[in-house]
Amino acid sequence: MVSRGLRLYTLFMVAATFILVIAGGMVTSTGSALAVPDWPLSFGQVFPPMVGGVFYEHGHRMVAATVGFLTIILAVWIWKQAQEPFLKMAGWIALGLVCAQGVLGGVTVLLKLPAITSIGHACLGQIFFSWMSCIAAMAWSERIVTVGSEASKVRRLALITTGFVFLQLIFGAIYRHIGIMLHFHFLGAALVFIHGILLYKRVKKSTAGDIWFSRPATILVTLICLQIGLGLYTWQNPTVADATAHVATGALILAISAVISLESFRRLTA
Repeated sequence: MVSRGLRLYTLFMVAATFILVIAGGMVTSTGSALAVPDWPLSFGQVFPPMVGGVFYEHGHRMVAATVGFLTIILAVWIWKQAQEPFLKMAGWIALGLVCAQGVLGGVTVLLKLPAITSIGHACLGQIFFSWMSCIAAMAWSERIVTVGSEASKVRRLALITTGFVFLQLIFGAIYRHIGIMLHFHFLGAALVFIHGILLYKRVKKSTAGDIWFSRPATILVTLICLQIGLGLYTWQNPTVADATAHVATGALILAISAVISLESFRRLTA
């Protein structure tokens, strides 16, 4: 059991990381990734004039630096207070992820946006947000085992769904950064939708009404439907706001599916 203060801090970190995802999405959507050509400083300054694309690129860096500092606090706080071994290590893993993300972002700028690092940077940001969401889930949910029929099937389907969501995010990042594989993106959307529905039905049937499964599963299906509609609209009418919202919604879908997968191991037994 962790303190209420730490629990609230994990929610704050989820919100801060989500803002970071949005800030990163805005950089790509506005084409501002090379508005600042150097790193880690911006035009050799800590606070350059925030005009044009610099506002988005340097603003993204400032948000990232803030989240990185806050993650240090989170890692130390969890290490000192948490009893669950996996949760104790999760904070340090989060710190490693945000450091890797920062370095990868810097390398991407210095190398002038090669596709592989641009796509990797986008995907790692989604992983970091999902990991932070899982930390919050572990902080708030007690590890009380619920006896549920077909628990192994819930776990397997949750993991498969999460895998398809992440694959779909890779396809989306490829399309955003180099404009190819759109047909794979559409196929990925169909697979995510099908498996999201299957997971929802399995959760309703097999988890004995546990709110740590039923509520996320309902939200997951809702967001998937919203994301498909938003994606089709953005494809036909691309705007900065819609494209960024599409990225942000994808991050939420991955995070929720990851939380369901995590809790299927922490709270379910056959």
